[in-house]
Amino acid sequence: TRVTMQAEIATLLDGRDRFDPEILTPKLEAYVDEQVSKNSYDLEANLALLRFYQYNPATAKIPIVCKILTKALMRMPETDFMLCLYLLPVAVQKDAKIDALKSLWDKLETCEFKIFWEEYGKMAGDLTVPKDQIEAGVRKFVVGVVGMTYQSVAKSELEAMLKGANVETVCKEQGWKVAGSDIIIPVGEYNHASSKDMSNPVTFEKDIAPIVVASSGL
Repeated sequence: TRVTMQAEIATLLDGRDRFDPEILTPKLEAYVDEQVSKNSYDLEANLALLRFYQYNPATAKIPIVCKILTKALMRMPETDFMLCLYLLPVAVQKDAKIDALKSLWDKLETCEFKIFWEEYGKMAGDLTVPKDQIEAGVRKFVVGVVGMTYQSVAKSELEAMLKGANVETVCKEQGWKVAGSDIIIPVGEYNHASSKDMSNPVTFEKDIAPIVVASSGL
C-alpha cells in the first residue's frame, strides 16, 4: 500500500544505504509510479531520485522525470517544479518532452492560462500522469490566482481560464456570485481596491507573483 511504501522509502532515505543508487534508484522509481497511480505525492523522495540522476545522467529515465515534473507542476504556486528542474542534468533538460513541461510551467507561472490550456491540449496524449489529476491541480491554482486578483471577471473569461470546468460549481465552492455574464468575487486581503498609481502597468513579476507566493506561505 501507499503508506507501506512511503514508510519504506522514508526509512531507506534515513538509513545507511541512502547514498547507494543501486539500492535506492529502482525503489524510488517504483515509488514515483505509485504516486501517479495512487494520486499521492512525496517531494523529498522525488528530489532524492533526481539527485541520483544528476550524479549519473546516463541512468536518468525520461518517463520517470516527466512524471515527477508533472506532479510538481500540479503543486503550483509552490516552488516544487523549480526545485526539481534545477537537479536535472543538461542533457535531460534538452529532451523535447521535458522542454514541453517547462513551457507549461512557464505559462502557469506567468498566469497565461489560456495559452497553457492550448499547449496542454497539444501534448495531452504524451502525458504520463492521468489528465484528471493534472487538470484538478492546475484549476485549483487558477482559482486561487483569480480569487486574489479579481473582484469581477467575465464568466466567459473565467471559463477560458478554467477550461473544461463547471464555472457554476466553482463559484458555489468558492462563494463567488454569478451576476448575469459576470462573476463577482468577494473583496479579500489581496484583491481589494488600492490607491496604486495606475499609470504603471501591472505585471506578474512585480504585482501578482508576490501575492501568489505570499498566499502559499513561501
